[in-house]
Amino acid sequence: MTTPNTTPTPEQLQSELQAILNGPAATPPAGVTPNFHDPPNLNVVITLILTLCVSFATLAVLLRMYTKQFLIRAWAYEDYALILGWVFQLAESIPSGLITRQDGGVHMWNVQMKTFFAMQYWVNIVGILYGPAMFFTKLSILLQYLRIFVPNRKSNMFMFVGVQVCIWSLFLFYLVDTAFLIKICTPRRKIWNPLMTTGHCFNETALYLAQGVINVISDFMIFFLPMPSLWKLQMPRKRKILTMTVFATGFLACITSIIRTYYTWKVVKSSDFSYNIIVMGIWTYAELTIGIIVSCLPVLPRFFNHIGPKIYEILVFGSWSKILLRHRLRSTDNSDETNPTSRIRQPFPERSGEASTPETWKNYRHSKSELRAEYITLDEYETQQSKSAAMNGLTPPLIDDLTTKREDLEYRNENV
Repeated sequence: MTTPNTTPTPEQLQSELQAILNGPAATPPAGVTPNFHDPPNLNVVITLILTLCVSFATLAVLLRMYTKQFLIRAWAYEDYALILGWVFQLAESIPSGLITRQDGGVHMWNVQMKTFFAMQYWVNIVGILYGPAMFFTKLSILLQYLRIFVPNRKSNMFMFVGVQVCIWSLFLFYLVDTAFLIKICTPRRKIWNPLMTTGHCFNETALYLAQGVINVISDFMIFFLPMPSLWKLQMPRKRKILTMTVFATGFLACITSIIRTYYTWKVVKSSDFSYNIIVMGIWTYAELTIGIIVSCLPVLPRFFNHIGPKIYEILVFGSWSKILLRHRLRSTDNSDETNPTSRIRQPFPERSGEASTPETWKNYRHSKSELRAEYITLDEYETQQSKSAAMNGLTPPLIDDLTTKREDLEYRNENV
């Protein structure tokens, strides 16, 4: 008796492979049927949060760049570090959006295996870009600490050592983190094709957990480092508390970092990778955005002090034309003060489409009384001319001639 041949044919292998690729990426819970066509997802949530985070970060960076370029007129190393962190965040947002195109935010049992493989590729790209984005953002904050609180090493050795430890520790960690994610699989295509029989991949569980722990520790160090120096500043207590509040916004980054670490743990331990990776990504974007905003905050008050009066004028006067008219009148008043010989004033209020208010006519009466003080009547003119003639030795006929001129003027005024 012959034994049947149990070796599968190539057609059978291809059929089994297609069944695996078209099947669910994870076993569904009991009583749940996989839904590959219109499954519940987080697309709207992730798109909204990603758009808001990128928009707020971009706005903060642009305001900082404007302030440094046109108001402060000086750039420092932290500005370039911040721009690099912002650029990496923008770069990270592109593959983050593409993850949702590959069923990111959908439960694993509603994702086909072939779609899950494509998702793995973009998840790896996001992880590679995350390290530089986070490092340069934190580097910008730490370099500001050095410039503000450590004008020289001896003045604040505690702050200097703490900042240096943070900078170099973060540099080494994110360097190793990024290199590990680049070479996590050999060859790299095994990242998004786990069915390959050749090559190998490292376990990334330890890396994800270490990333979360390092982020939490570094965020709390960045939060607490400036507090002793801020408290020692010689300024009113109210202003000191306000300044500490500005720096204390970094505590929000600590909170988001803790929440992100929690969802990182869920990604590692749960089989619902496609769903939890997006929830973790939401807190990743929030952490990066808050870091960028915190880095910009020390400069933004200068911008608002500059733009605040202009916004107030817009709200009060309502239109740019009135604002320009107001500035023109101010410049005219200033020119009058600098040029004493210019005494010409407007005797009547300017005509406008708006009804005149009692305050306007009150100002008009005041201006009229001021004009009265600057001009003289004909009687006063005659008296001054008589005194001048007496002092200069004029003859009576000349005085009579002046009187005749006065009578001529009065006659003309009566006939007008």
